[in-house]
Amino acid sequence: MPYSTHPITPSDAIPLARNNCTAFWHQPYWRIMWPKDMQLPFMLAQVEKRITASVIINNRDAMRHEKAVDDETGEIIGYCRWMLPEWLVQRGKETGEVIWKERQVEEVSEDFRKKAEEEMEGAWFEPREDMGELDEKIDEAMARLSRDREYIKLEYLAVYPERQGQGIGTALVESGIRKAEELGVPIFVMGFDVSRRLYMRLGFREMESVLQDDRKFGGDGNYNAYFMVYDKHLV
Repeated sequence: MPYSTHPITPSDAIPLARNNCTAFWHQPYWRIMWPKDMQLPFMLAQVEKRITASVIINNRDAMRHEKAVDDETGEIIGYCRWMLPEWLVQRGKETGEVIWKERQVEEVSEDFRKKAEEEMEGAWFEPREDMGELDEKIDEAMARLSRDREYIKLEYLAVYPERQGQGIGTALVESGIRKAEELGVPIFVMGFDVSRRLYMRLGFREMESVLQDDRKFGGDGNYNAYFMVYDKHLV
């Protein structure tokens, strides 16, 4: 079925939560972050409450969002989020130019923001706290590898399960690649096994990997993080 890409809007909380949660629900590395008895309907309800304040309208100056929409049903079937480096945001402020404006979420009223924040505060959010040793190694590598160079960061990519394998993720990432090339800024991404092949196929180069066994936490033994860069001068 045909689809098209658009910016995210402040009213996209429910369809975006549906897309993002279901995209990762069957990924072992994501499921072990939550209590074993967690059910998808409950998780969806909580993410719907949180996603407007924590994602959609958060850090509007730096964040850029793109959704893929089924042209027949109007449903969100893919989502990608990017973060501009601080120097690029600052340059835009100094020149009066909004960088990548076509993928910036529209401004919302203070009342809208307050309501979204109150809804987020009332949502359940209790990821496991005993997996720190896994994430500490990933966080250390992330900070070290992105410290000495300013990148556009590809923060998040999710495609609705029934639409995976149809080129939607590729199209969303390629959209960001085109913008990064236009701006002359390389891209940094951290991905797991499920997304590594896509990034490599699109020209990302692996800088480092952190391979860990998560079976003692209930995982499948593959808690593997790959740190990659896209730079047109290296492709």
